[in-house]
Amino acid sequence: MKHFFFTILLALFAGFSLVLSSCSDDKKADPTPTTGTVNGQITPANSVTTVTATSTATPTTTATATPTASGTYTFTNMAAGTYTLSFTPATGFTAPATQTVAVTAGGTATATPVTVTMGSTGGTATFTYTINGTATTANLASANVLSGSLFIQSSSGTGSRIVTLSLDVLPTGPRSYTFGGASSTSEINVIEAAGSNLVEWSTSATGGTGTVTITSVTTNPRRVSGTFSAVAQPDGSGATGTRTITAGTFSNLEF
Repeated sequence: MKHFFFTILLALFAGFSLVLSSCSDDKKADPTPTTGTVNGQITPANSVTTVTATSTATPTTTATATPTASGTYTFTNMAAGTYTLSFTPATGFTAPATQTVAVTAGGTATATPVTVTMGSTGGTATFTYTINGTATTANLASANVLSGSLFIQSSSGTGSRIVTLSLDVLPTGPRSYTFGGASSTSEINVIEAAGSNLVEWSTSATGGTGTVTITSVTTNPRRVSGTFSAVAQPDGSGATGTRTITAGTFSNLEF
């Protein structure tokens, strides 16, 4: 009889242990998420240096993210709630409008894609060219000195096409640049929006050629004018065909 009761107690104990073990495993395997993620895209990729997320809750919290080389940015471990996203523009670009995004626990929120425009140069500054037979006047253009080089950039079609001239020697007066191929340290690039992606053509790609002629450099204020042309080839970003630029001119770009 004692043996019978001992067997029953042993069975009950084993069952109780299994129930406890199952409950413990359920707690470990099913944690309740408390944070979420925010993803976003900026075009062009180099136009924003920092994205800041500021909570609308009290007390206010902030977090920052640095866009990648392709223009994407991510915030992780964000407490559930609503955030205001603000953007710090790179030199030569205008800060885009802020936007709000809602974060849910365990979810991933996708912010509205941002297209950044270049800052206006004002005055009589102009930037025009013909690309594959189509005459184009840029709505925005600027020039900047970067590490001793002159970087000229233009935007047309509300940011749908960016044309940049990178000159490895800062001009102090009239001079010419002729370049092409991967060995060149100066280049002309054409960047265009293709849906949600960006594709690029460059004179530094195989078969690419380009010329820039500086016709005038003034001082106080320092402004540059000149002409340019290019045969830009696909630069491995999904672009096809060739972008041929003729009759390119720029004038009175302050730098």
